[in-house]
Amino acid sequence: MLFDGLFGRKSTTVAVDKDGVVDVGVSHSLHGSAVLKGNVFSGATAASGVAPGTALGTTGAYTLVNPLGSDVYGVVLQGGMGYVSGTLGAGFVSWNATVNPQLALPTGTGITAVNMLIGGRRNGASLLPLTTSTIVAPVIIRPAWNLDASLATTAGVGAFAVTDHVNGSIVVAPGASVTLHGTSAAGATPLVVFGSIWEEVSV
Repeated sequence: MLFDGLFGRKSTTVAVDKDGVVDVGVSHSLHGSAVLKGNVFSGATAASGVAPGTALGTTGAYTLVNPLGSDVYGVVLQGGMGYVSGTLGAGFVSWNATVNPQLALPTGTGITAVNMLIGGRRNGASLLPLTTSTIVAPVIIRPAWNLDASLATTAGVGAFAVTDHVNGSIVVAPGASVTLHGTSAAGATPLVVFGSIWEEVSV
């Protein structure tokens, strides 16, 4: 089936199956088109690790901030955690949001965001990833994964990494932020790496 081009656009061929249903396929990977446009970024805490956290409060292990006045939405695609060292305490890690733009924006140690079009020429990200952040009035919006009371030498555990495929179900508007942080037992000097991947979409 062929549709005539409108406003000078090229005509597009649409595949229709034997039942008259339009065939839809993905020509790239799930987020490949956004990556190729230079709109997808990642950020992660230092390889030396950060404490995953024990309770939801005013400190965030990893926070993604969309500044006031930003001209993009931050569409969260993934969050992840990798084990570094120490003994984890049992509990969970959650996505936590500061939803009121009138509150003070989080502050903390800045993380350099990386464009996932590796070697591309687009300038830096609009959203700001932070570690050891100070946050205001966070609320849990989504559990990400559980933490087991374990260390690297625990039988059947070993080194590991976990990923929460958010796939755009969390969107950070200008003036808001989301934080990955643990609610768990203290463990013994546990250290992990937190990170996220997000797409920036014009407001």
